[in-house]
This record gives sequence, structure tokens and C-alpha cells, in this order.
Amino acid sequence: MERDEVKREVRPQGSLVKEVTLKQVKPCIAAEGKIRVLMELDSEIGDIIPLIANMYPPGVVNYVRKKNILTLTIYDRIISLYPSGKISMNKTHDVEEAFEIAGELMDRINRAHDSGGDGSDSRDMSRIGPMDVHRCLPGSNCGDCGESTCMAFAMKLLNGEQKLDSCLPLKEPWMQEKVQCLEKLLGEEMMETLGWSGY
Repeated sequence: MERDEVKREVRPQGSLVKEVTLKQVKPCIAAEGKIRVLMELDSEIGDIIPLIANMYPPGVVNYVRKKNILTLTIYDRIISLYPSGKISMNKTHDVEEAFEIAGELMDRINRAHDSGGDGSDSRDMSRIGPMDVHRCLPGSNCGDCGESTCMAFAMKLLNGEQKLDSCLPLKEPWMQEKVQCLEKLLGEEMMETLGWSGY
């Protein structure tokens, strides 16, 4: 399964990353018939990895602050981003899918870069749990979201399996205090990431 390196300009208009190089393809140990890949971006991303970590629901993020390595459980696979710009990805169908997913990651990386932050003021989402979110929800257990309780909704929300907009009572004008509680807890960007479109 050895192959030559393949370089592609995936996001020509990107502000930080434009190209990605496929460095290595090997059989995936975790899923028979799939591949694992090692790719490398055309720029280092260490300064913005903390920002990228906060662009995803906390339940899919494993951020090792000391080493500045971000591992995401998204697209039904595990993807790791390294400060050097390397990306490892498992459970991938083929090389084309790897480039497609790399392109989507590059969009987020460029967006984080464009935000102008350095991650120093980013929230540590790993410290926010379902109880914290539950305290900011209506607590009516109405089931409008499709979950049996607000606690179940909070858990699925943090795992990226639910969207804030699914909580219909939050859209009511008299729930502004609860929405403000969520904004204070999560921040505006994470509210968007978790599917909040406003009243």
C-alpha cells in the first residue's frame, strides 16, 4: 500500500493553509477494508489549535494542552491535529475521502486563523459537563427536543448529537435568562457550534 506523496492545493484562498500533502497510507487496524492516512498541511497550526478545539462540541474533543495536540472523534473516525501541521486520520474509505475531510478541517483552521485570536482567552470546554448545561436549560422535561429529559438533552448536546435549537422552550422570550446563562457558560462561538440560531 506504499505510494508516492501527493500534494494538492485544496483551499487556494485559505488565509493560513492552502495545500495538504498525503504522506502515508496504511491499512486501518480499527476497520477492515479502510485506510489510515498521515497528511501534512503547508503551515504550522500550533498557535490556533486551542481555537480549533473550541469549534467542536466538547464530547468529540480530546485536547492535550501540554503537548498542544487535538484529537477529534468526527466523521465516524478519529482525527488528530498536531502543531507541526500533521494530520492523522483512521477509518477512511479512500484517498479522495481523506482529501475531502482535510479540506473541511482546513476551512475550520482558516476560520480560526481569521478570528485573530491566539487561544489564550479560549474557554476550557473540557471543564463543562452536562450538569453545567442542565442548570441553564428550562428544566421542563417537555420532550419537544426528542429527549425524555433536559439532562438527556444536555448530555447529547455536549456530544454533538443534539442542537440547541431543538430546545423549543429556549426560543420563548421569557427564557432569555436561561439563554444568557448558556451564553455565559459556553460563549457565543460555542453556542453557534452547538446549533443556536437565536430567538
